[in-house]
Amino acid sequence: MKLLSILIYLIVLISVPLFELLAKKHIKARKLPCYNKDKTIMFHYVKNRGMMLGVHKNKPRFVLITTIIVLTITILISLYVFLAFEKLYILKIGLMLLSGGSLSNSLERFIYRYVIDYFSFPNCIFKKVRNVVFNFADICIFLGFFIIIIGCLFI
Repeated sequence: MKLLSILIYLIVLISVPLFELLAKKHIKARKLPCYNKDKTIMFHYVKNRGMMLGVHKNKPRFVLITTIIVLTITILISLYVFLAFEKLYILKIGLMLLSGGSLSNSLERFIYRYVIDYFSFPNCIFKKVRNVVFNFADICIFLGFFIIIIGCLFI
């Protein structure tokens, strides 16, 4: 069972960056900015040189070192949880999403020194979210973190 858990973890870990690669290739081929059919999602092409919301964009070395540390800790904690515990499924799902999103953004940051963000929600009920541009990895990180918090409440 542990081997299967690790295999599923590795599949998700690899799938998120692959999906991001395909999505960004598709985005680069479009005339931007543009909307989806019902105008709930706006597509962009934004080079984010900082961390979330562009924080520390003028400190590339700090961003890179922080990225390495966070990715390493995330993967080590994930491997520990996957190897040490049979159950804790909710926590494992959250860790898979968090790790996959972290790996995706980290790889992009290592290669290009920035992360491409490509969609926003201009009609979101939360006004502060309307101008924030995300990528799929960001959503995986957010959902993973949220699921981990929920999972920890029920341990």
